[in-house]
Amino acid sequence: DGGTISSNRTYLRGAGKACHTADHPSNVLKRSKLEDAERARLVLSTCAVSGAVLDLSPAKKNRGGGDGGDGGGGGSVSGADIVACPHGKLYRRERVLEALLRRSQTGGDGGKTGLGSHIRGMKDLHPVRFHMMRSSSSQGGAGGGYVAACPITGSEIASGNVPCFVIVRTKSKDTRTPEDDEVGCNPNVLSERAVKEMGVKGLQAEYGPFEEKDMIRLAPPRAGGVFEEIQRKWETRIEEERISKLKKKKDKKRKRGVDENPKKIHHSSPAPVKRLEVRTSKSSGGGAGPVTKKTAVEEARSAVQSAVAQNPVLSNLFGAGKKKQQSEKEKRDALFTRNC
Repeated sequence: DGGTISSNRTYLRGAGKACHTADHPSNVLKRSKLEDAERARLVLSTCAVSGAVLDLSPAKKNRGGGDGGDGGGGGSVSGADIVACPHGKLYRRERVLEALLRRSQTGGDGGKTGLGSHIRGMKDLHPVRFHMMRSSSSQGGAGGGYVAACPITGSEIASGNVPCFVIVRTKSKDTRTPEDDEVGCNPNVLSERAVKEMGVKGLQAEYGPFEEKDMIRLAPPRAGGVFEEIQRKWETRIEEERISKLKKKKDKKRKRGVDENPKKIHHSSPAPVKRLEVRTSKSSGGGAGPVTKKTAVEEARSAVQSAVAQNPVLSNLFGAGKKKQQSEKEKRDALFTRNC
């Protein structure tokens, strides 16, 4: 066959550099892509808790027509109650509720419920509504002849080869309107291509309001560090929420303390001294004299002094006057009286 040049190792069997060998870098990349596509296909079709196949058939009320669909081709919305976690896995709502209940009863996860620590409760799970279209092939599978597709580009999402995102709407405290209810029933899974072409601002009218950071990547690939980056962002977000909650609690306590301080100061301050109006009579006439103001302390002191002056016993005990100088005879008489 003409032979080979021995110095050129790309033509030697098992050399590890030929493109037809299994350990060539290009083949390793292709193999990882195939594994990621197969893994994504499995994630998009099974429940992460129970392992059961998800029923992606459209709802009965809008099956087979454009009523309730979002575009041509007889598209409709999937009828199953499916939710997604921040890591891009899909769950049946009933199964994940049962798993959360078991975890709360046992007091921990321990890997028995199938839920990771990234799911704290139903607040971390968001509804998923696929845009279902009739499959070109007759093979129905679990969807009964329907496949999940992007409502904008029409690309098949369930194949696992198309990156897709779940649009998580921002919760509003305002009153709900019929338009909000209509948006809440529309498909909310879009392909990455549709998001890039339309832009986040262009999707707000039909799928908003939402923020780009709230979008969930379904079935993220393990290769390229995509899944690790999603994990890191979610952990950072949880930590920020925890710090924000602690800060709000401290501010609330500080505000409550500031509100209570004026009341404490008011209760601890001495009561205001009441001043009494006393009318003094003139010595010349019986008419009322000028009004003089006295405090309660002065009034009490004058009452005590008048009582002491009227009672001789109290006068001897509390008399403020100076004692009279006694003569020698009076002293002897007093001493004799005490001895007797």
